[in-house]
Amino acid sequence: MNRVVKVFRNHWPAWVGIALVTAGVVIALVGPKNQPWGGLLLGAGVALLGYALFRLPLWDKRALAVGGNVVLRTLAVLVILGLVNFLAVQYPYKFDLSANQRFTLAPESQKLVQTLKQPVRVIVFDQQITPPTRQLLENYRKVAGDKFSFEVIDPRSNPVKAQDFGVQGFGEVYLESGQRRERLRDQLTEANLSNGIVRLTQAKQGNVAFLQGHGERPLEPGQRGSFSQALAALQARNFNVQPLNLAETGQVPQGTNVVIVAGSQQPLLAPEARALEQFIKNGGGVLLLLDPLEAAKNDRGLNQLLAQAGVKLDGRFVVSNTEIIQGAGRGVAVTTRYAEHPITQDFGQSLALFPLAQAVDLVGEGEKNGVPLFLTGRGIWAESNTKEEPIFDPQTDREGPLPIGVAVNVGKGRLVVIGDSEFAADGLFNLQRNGDVFLNSVNWLAQNESQPLSIRSKDPTNRRLNIATPLATTITLLALIGLPGGALVAAAVVWWRRR
Repeated sequence: MNRVVKVFRNHWPAWVGIALVTAGVVIALVGPKNQPWGGLLLGAGVALLGYALFRLPLWDKRALAVGGNVVLRTLAVLVILGLVNFLAVQYPYKFDLSANQRFTLAPESQKLVQTLKQPVRVIVFDQQITPPTRQLLENYRKVAGDKFSFEVIDPRSNPVKAQDFGVQGFGEVYLESGQRRERLRDQLTEANLSNGIVRLTQAKQGNVAFLQGHGERPLEPGQRGSFSQALAALQARNFNVQPLNLAETGQVPQGTNVVIVAGSQQPLLAPEARALEQFIKNGGGVLLLLDPLEAAKNDRGLNQLLAQAGVKLDGRFVVSNTEIIQGAGRGVAVTTRYAEHPITQDFGQSLALFPLAQAVDLVGEGEKNGVPLFLTGRGIWAESNTKEEPIFDPQTDREGPLPIGVAVNVGKGRLVVIGDSEFAADGLFNLQRNGDVFLNSVNWLAQNESQPLSIRSKDPTNRRLNIATPLATTITLLALIGLPGGALVAAAVVWWRRR
């Protein structure tokens, strides 16, 4: 130990010089640009090394050999570090190791910007943007190439430009493409930006009508079981959405692309059902979200329409042998198996949750022209006895896997039937793949397969650990007192033994 101290004391300028040169090179290579610290440290280190070489007694054979070896090794390390940093700067590559790929554009966003027919420009009116926002915009530009660009403009430095856009304050974001311009009124996130690009570059994707008059789910926010989130999501994707009362109109209005029957509780009148049948024959799309009801009402007056399409409703409630969602009971069907279909593409092994659902089967012509979209796993069955605790009875119940939804081509038209409507209601719409199932179904029925089907926000994974108060107190005391105290005790013991 004394020898090491003596060597350092006699040759400290050389060692400090090497450390300063190393720090200066590293800061110059990887530190911020236009800052003097790298050069200053490098200059100071070279000066100390020069002093050590010419003023200190380093030139005896043994010292020269040892010193030369140290210098060569240090230089070799510096050269390697320099090459590594040079390659990193010239050929940058980033890895997204987050659980849900938060820092990578979703496949839907990538497909959207890769198929842009004309350039899109994003203009942010602010003094500066946050690093995550800049990284998001850079991700778009990297994927889209010259079809995407962005610019940050300070309204105070360029008031003429701000006035041209009608800017009212800092933070406003505008999209431009050709002669079209649109303000992004929501927060600048991937989901909002991609949907804004769709609205800017595409014509209206279609007209969607929600059937009313039979106890269907409400569209206004704040009501129980409302479809307000689903409605807003459709509007964000450039759909025109209107309520429809077939008892008044007698037929589906001209120009309508999709009719949605969301959880009707009363049967449709015969003329209404015939209007939907004719609508499908004319090339329209119908989305039936049908909760299980008592046998006499379960077909909702749509028996002939379903029979023509080759679709049959099971009518029994789907239950699970375990509680999937805490507090929701066992009446939640979970699907992880999906068909090869535009509605379920890219779902992988993700989940969709269907509370109080019924199975939907393809029969006859439906087996030729349709596909079961999603299947439950095992441990789920269709229960016929709803008055007692559900117990699987092979005589009256149906064992899973069970199909919860089907998609059928009916001549020129299309039909999607899902044995549940609550999955798309407020509170469940943004849960797992529920919203994707709804939006993708509407998009397929509107025959918009060329468009990205679903662009959803990526929420950060909640990794907070909920710890009981006594355990949290114990951990705090251990960190503040236990570990430092243990180190001090160990140091005292070592000192006592060596004194």
